[in-house]
Amino acid sequence: MLIFVGMVLSILASLGTYFGFHFHEMSPWYLFLLVPFLITYFVIYLNIYWLIVLISIFPYRNNEFPGKVNKFCLFNIRLTASFCLTLRGIFVKKKNLDLIPKKPSLILFNHISDYDPWVLYKIMKGTYSFVGKIALRNIPMVRCMASSIGTLFVDNDNRELNYQMVDHAVEYIKNKNTSVVIAPEGTRNKTGQLMPFKHGGFSIAIRSECPIVLIGFKGMEKAVDKSNMKKAKVFVEVFDVIQPEEYKGKTAKEVAELCQKKYQDYLGQ
Repeated sequence: MLIFVGMVLSILASLGTYFGFHFHEMSPWYLFLLVPFLITYFVIYLNIYWLIVLISIFPYRNNEFPGKVNKFCLFNIRLTASFCLTLRGIFVKKKNLDLIPKKPSLILFNHISDYDPWVLYKIMKGTYSFVGKIALRNIPMVRCMASSIGTLFVDNDNRELNYQMVDHAVEYIKNKNTSVVIAPEGTRNKTGQLMPFKHGGFSIAIRSECPIVLIGFKGMEKAVDKSNMKKAKVFVEVFDVIQPEEYKGKTAKEVAELCQKKYQDYLGQ
């Protein structure tokens, strides 16, 4: 029974990763390529994949800050993200992702639902680390996986931890060639209406003198409505990139206000 369920999940994950929701637009060549892909998926992922994952994340079980992103685990998260979005029926329409600088940056997004990070994991390239809530570390398996991909933790009740997070984020950007992704609102707004930006995270950009990338989500509100589990079309767009020269001399609070104003203009709020 478990093997059968695993096979079904593998097929769904493969279809979601390979095709998305454009089945009707694909030529027979894609179906031909899908066969060896599924065979490989069964042989590798179904039998030994999770064993490899467990071995790869085991060293991170006690690490508060591993100091780097395990690229194999990041690949696993990207695949899992595609799988979860496919099952939920979330179709992602991306735009202007090529505007993201090649060098490490501070990447912002308006946080609406739990699916937001999954979407970004699926569509973004390169090496990056998310800033997440400390509650993730209370879940043993999630803690290992989050640490293996270099997740930085924050806690509203622990100022010292937040200072450490900023130090680690600056280290990522300046010395580890890793971008940092953060939701400046600090939590989900659920309705799409922006909440005030917390300015603490913007000191990351000021100290590392890196570009600030503004990513906007539109349409994610449908995915939040659990009473209406229909397919949701989500638009994700890089609508602005703020270079260090544009915020030089500003305080973290002023940079936060600048970014919030740009988001309000973009979202029509």
